[in-house]
Amino acid sequence: MLTIAEFRELVRAELGPHLARATPASAREFLDKLQLRMHEESGEGSPYTLDGDEGPLSYEEIVIQFFSRVLDYRPEQAFIMLWLLAFEQHFGILEEDYSRRSLSLFGDGEPT
Repeated sequence: MLTIAEFRELVRAELGPHLARATPASAREFLDKLQLRMHEESGEGSPYTLDGDEGPLSYEEIVIQFFSRVLDYRPEQAFIMLWLLAFEQHFGILEEDYSRRSLSLFGDGEPT
């Protein structure tokens, strides 16, 4: 499993010492690569499926399941998973903001 020191080195190697190369696109690429690596190392088998016993899960149910599972992780693994989630959320919001701004500058309609 990845240690916090190894994680810190990976983040800084990919995104710069002070995350100067972090953009929505580079963050997404980094997150996809690292989450795949962590999943493969976890030995948990197949990736999450989005269907529950009673049909498809809502976004809220998926997030609640994630938080529930993280409570059982080793502290280092939980820290990394929660950092990655916060990082992903930040850049998701930033990307939405960029999209709204570009629509208002270049688009001819209201953003969705």
